[in-house]
Amino acid sequence: MPTPRCEMAAVYLGGKIYVPGGLGGTLQFEAYDVIQDSWESLASLLEGRHHLMVVRHIGKIYVFGGDDDNWNMSANAWVYEPASNQWKAIAMMPEPRYAGAAVTLGDYIYAAGGNGPSANLLRYDPKQDAWSILAPMHRRRDHNSAVAFEEKIVVIGGRYRDQGELNSVEVYDVKTDSWSDGPSLNTARAGHGTAVHEGKIIVMGGEVFTGGTKTLRDSELLNSLSGQWQRGPAMPTALHGVPLVSTGDNLFILGGSERAGAVVNRGRVFRFSPAKSL
Repeated sequence: MPTPRCEMAAVYLGGKIYVPGGLGGTLQFEAYDVIQDSWESLASLLEGRHHLMVVRHIGKIYVFGGDDDNWNMSANAWVYEPASNQWKAIAMMPEPRYAGAAVTLGDYIYAAGGNGPSANLLRYDPKQDAWSILAPMHRRRDHNSAVAFEEKIVVIGGRYRDQGELNSVEVYDVKTDSWSDGPSLNTARAGHGTAVHEGKIIVMGGEVFTGGTKTLRDSELLNSLSGQWQRGPAMPTALHGVPLVSTGDNLFILGGSERAGAVVNRGRVFRFSPAKSL
């Protein structure tokens, strides 16, 4: 990566992986061309952010919340237009959040988890530029991940303040505005990367502070919400605060930190070929 960093998110759109913000480059916005194996610098974020939520929706990239360089959490939100290479401010979140996860499902974008005033699920309507407050999760959690899977929103792992890392999974039903428990991870973790690829949820890496500080190399796979997590291949090195991105053919890991609770990385990019390794 031109700007090594961690505690950020990334999205794949039109042959490129877009990476905004993060510790080590809070204003930076860069894109990786998966075919050319090359990077380009794009329009900087309107405000520096790390631990931000990032999601793609109908050809645009949305950024929510996060912390600034002084660790002040934000409720600000922006949308990026790839064609014009421009950011625009949109409606603020109902409350500030950092270290949560954003996911798109149907016509809406959902912000799940994160450190902030509540455990409420937040829903953004891009057409109306308006937010709604939905049912809260059963447990407070930040440094969690979230994906859309089997027409539901699945929130995975994380931690909350001094309560330690979580292996629990919560599943949100958009039709009933209700939460239920999903299959628990084999290993409690926070700051992990998660993606949906070839019909399965894949979780990689993360960090653990409970019982000693460590960063994780392992991965876990889930084929169905009615099933159980299975062990997957190990990453080349242990990483946390790292995005995991599916491009359809491959999985990419970008940046991250090799030491728990710190920013130690070389901005490396790893490509997994799932047909060979998963």
